[in-house]
Amino acid sequence: MKFISLTTVIITAAAMTGAVIASAAGGPDIACTPGNGGCASGYASYNNGNDFAYGCGSNGHSNSWTPCSCQGCCKVTFASDGSTDGVCG
Repeated sequence: MKFISLTTVIITAAAMTGAVIASAAGGPDIACTPGNGGCASGYASYNNGNDFAYGCGSNGHSNSWTPCSCQGCCKVTFASDGSTDGVCG
């Protein structure tokens, strides 16, 4: 029984370490329109709840994040082709 408990602890610790590394590498997963971007805020676990701009990947989920140093300052811009982008400002 002790062997199973130790195995469970090791697996759990490894999974938690992987989750910390994955979340430190990027921002929150946001569903979006591929090729576009936008603004978001209020994620206490990312950028201390400040605004951030994000880009959308071909899979329909955010794949890049630009932290802003303020709240309420991220603006969505519109390109002539109809795509959108988030800009800290």
